[in-house]
Amino acid sequence: MADNKKIENVKKTIENLQSSYAWEAVKELSMYHGSNLQEKLNTYIAPLNRFDHNELTSSLWKDLVEELHFIEKDVYVTKLGKNVNSTAKIPTLKNSSWKMYENKLISQNWSKSSINNIKDSSFQILQSLSMDTREDGPTKGLVIGNVQSGKTANMAGLMAMAADNGFNFFIVLSGVIESLRKQTANRLYSDMNVSGNGNLHWHQIDNPSLRSSLPAHDVSTLNLSVNSKDKYFMVSLKNKTRLKNLFNWLKSDKNKASQMKVLIIDDEADQASINTKNIEEDETAINGLIKEMVHHKDFLGMNYIAYTATPYANVLNEVGEESLYPKDFVTLLEPSEDYFGAIQIFGIEDPETVPSVDIVRYIENNERDTIRYAQKEESYVECTESLKESVQWLILSVAALRAKNYNKPVSMLVHTSFKINHHALISKIIEDYLRSIKGSEEALKQMRGLYISESKRFDKKDLFNALSDYSSKDKVTDYPEWEEIESELRYLMDLQDSEYLSHIPIGDEGAPKYHTGIHLVIDNSRSKSEDQIMRLVYPNKNQMPEKAPAFIVVGGNTLSRGLTLEGLVSTYFLRTTNQADTLMQMARWFGYRKSYELFPRIWMDRLAYERYTFLAQMNEELKNEIIWYANNGMTPADFAPRVKNSPNYQLIRITSNNKMQSAKGIEFDFAGYNTQTIYFEKDRSILSHNKNVTRDFLNQLDKPLKNRSKMVWHKVSNKEVQSFLEKYKVCSLDKKMSKLPELLGWLEKNTETLTKWNVILSSSGEIERYSSETGGWDIHGYNPKPVTRTKLTNRSTEEIVSIGALRSPRDLTADIEITREIEEEDKKAQGTAGILSIREKYGMGDVPQLIIYRVDKGELSVEEYREKHKESHQQRAPLNFPEEIIGLNILIPGKSRGGNLATYLSASINEITNDEDYIDEQEYKEDTGWN
Repeated sequence: MADNKKIENVKKTIENLQSSYAWEAVKELSMYHGSNLQEKLNTYIAPLNRFDHNELTSSLWKDLVEELHFIEKDVYVTKLGKNVNSTAKIPTLKNSSWKMYENKLISQNWSKSSINNIKDSSFQILQSLSMDTREDGPTKGLVIGNVQSGKTANMAGLMAMAADNGFNFFIVLSGVIESLRKQTANRLYSDMNVSGNGNLHWHQIDNPSLRSSLPAHDVSTLNLSVNSKDKYFMVSLKNKTRLKNLFNWLKSDKNKASQMKVLIIDDEADQASINTKNIEEDETAINGLIKEMVHHKDFLGMNYIAYTATPYANVLNEVGEESLYPKDFVTLLEPSEDYFGAIQIFGIEDPETVPSVDIVRYIENNERDTIRYAQKEESYVECTESLKESVQWLILSVAALRAKNYNKPVSMLVHTSFKINHHALISKIIEDYLRSIKGSEEALKQMRGLYISESKRFDKKDLFNALSDYSSKDKVTDYPEWEEIESELRYLMDLQDSEYLSHIPIGDEGAPKYHTGIHLVIDNSRSKSEDQIMRLVYPNKNQMPEKAPAFIVVGGNTLSRGLTLEGLVSTYFLRTTNQADTLMQMARWFGYRKSYELFPRIWMDRLAYERYTFLAQMNEELKNEIIWYANNGMTPADFAPRVKNSPNYQLIRITSNNKMQSAKGIEFDFAGYNTQTIYFEKDRSILSHNKNVTRDFLNQLDKPLKNRSKMVWHKVSNKEVQSFLEKYKVCSLDKKMSKLPELLGWLEKNTETLTKWNVILSSSGEIERYSSETGGWDIHGYNPKPVTRTKLTNRSTEEIVSIGALRSPRDLTADIEITREIEEEDKKAQGTAGILSIREKYGMGDVPQLIIYRVDKGELSVEEYREKHKESHQQRAPLNFPEEIIGLNILIPGKSRGGNLATYLSASINEITNDEDYIDEQEYKEDTGWN
């Protein structure tokens, strides 16, 4: 039995891994390559903790993981900034606003950890606010959440706790769409008032104006005294007229203003609030009005908090004293254990996290091109196979959920274009297809095949592996038997035409009237009809039909922010925008899926998939950057926002150029470039070429140092490395490595600073002497064995394969460890930032590095592979290549500033133009009346 010290070290390793991965992934070490758990432990974990071979058994590892998993831990909230209100307390009285709100969340079956997250994050934010800002000026902060992760619940929690601690006036700036403003106002009033029996009295003020004669709009009647139990809140549209009226009303009574302890919450703060004009000369009307209100001198206390899931514009726009820059604090909101987010759906590459929720289905390029052609020419086409499949999945999900007595709306989102003219065309294609399959036995047969396939591909076991801490596993609805599905399908198909498929009918009294068929909705500013409702309106409780109503929603940007699509089970997504914040807000499929967890599916093309994978990586890196600054006791005043925009990816523009005017512009460079080849073509000639030029390159170098599975060459000339990289052939789909020509040009200009490289050949097992009898790869008289990698099935085609990740983290320090011992704690470094910090610590911070991998052909059938690797995820399969693969990892040093070390926007802006993004914003203004 291992001694206690070793066990404690293993526990620390488990906790470090769990900070980046789900518990199930830690238990199975699914982030590492290996044929089984014991091999992974021997390779990656045991050496870190001084265990002998096979001493750290898989059963001991799993026991320790389970032990730590079930220990109750406090919620940790990351906040970059200083506390200024040390007297704030978490309310404990049962009739306080906070306790009553907390009890409401409990009654709504929120998990304990979710409620703790809201409580702790609210308190952390509250500690940074001030009820008297007359001397120091307004408090300004930023709260970063996730798309559709419950930001409104967090805002309500903060308001309740702030009110209990003495704040008396709350203003929520809520987007640019009036219907969503009303929705937010009604929800917040319900959350704050709860049962109406609290010790505080909440008053909602709607659209106040000096011209109003309503008694509630008389500022002089507000009770803002120190001991008053009255609390006032309003939800205002981000509209020039509304904001101007609000500000004039607030400052109309100086005496009342001097009693106001104000908290402004700017919801979706990257929308409309940002100054998109030249920040040196002018400001937009909405931005100017918000700044004027925030910096007005008459208020007793003024606190401005920006809430957003896409904060790039907020930290890259204006940064001066009179701006809205979050100078006092930045707080990260962690989603609960039940959240379906970008990492779960798309994964990240550093450190490699394979998508754990396998719900994305590809739209092939020919079908994508067909839809785009139809839209460009405004010409009708037949429904494509992927679009048919996505519509069928909606119908199947509706039938399945009805069979399980699900009694809420079930929706499909179709988002193929921002242009209004295209929506009617796509809607017509879907309508014709739905009518063509009504009563069709062939269609029923196709749907049966799709249902069986999908229910096997993603089931309850897969869901719980992905979300191992899911709070209500016992309530997850499983797939019903086909016979139950078929019965509901036949019911749907037998409906009369007007009930089988229509827009939302209008009843006798002008209210929407819903049926048990499919409601086809076109949601944009031109969607109008006299006898039907074209835009999306969900039924209230009194309007619900006898069965769960179905909706197919076709639209553009009106659906891409602030709106929750209820029961979203099918998404058909084809958009060409490369703007990060726009793309992320379009992802209506992120969020919580209570009672229909197994049913969500997304159809998109590979380019969109790659962009979302990159967005997941970019968001993770921004979060890590903030955590580093927070852990080192800094404030946002010290924090130079750096959102990744490097040669590592050529797919994304962070936000529109006029929203990131404080991003510093210097010459674009490759400092901090750290990338690996992950795409490979099944082209024997290319594979043989790369293998030959690699062997020749390594054998022309001096004799290497050797240590177990690594061969290392120090101080290889820049010229030799350049010559090799010029000959190496990159797969065209590998967007990161496709920048090799630019990198070579950059290296040529920097030969004085980057004179010598370290080159590493990573192999598997102990490196043995080469023998002509046994054959193999002769490198300086040694025979390094190839490493094993597998392909990601959902990112690979017949011709081109993605392996997801090539490098192992420890390989990035192999050129250090071959000559010296590094500290145990340093061996646990994860991610690019951690590795580069370690390289600096050991004197390698300015040394570029090339790691070469010779990858085994992987000649196994899928069945043989699955039999051999029973624990492996279904998304992995053998490579089956005609020749061995040569993979590369290139690391260029970059000056460490504590966080992620690629080239960032505070260092440079890579110009990517896309006319669609500009038109997106124009259409949004038309759709919403945004001034």
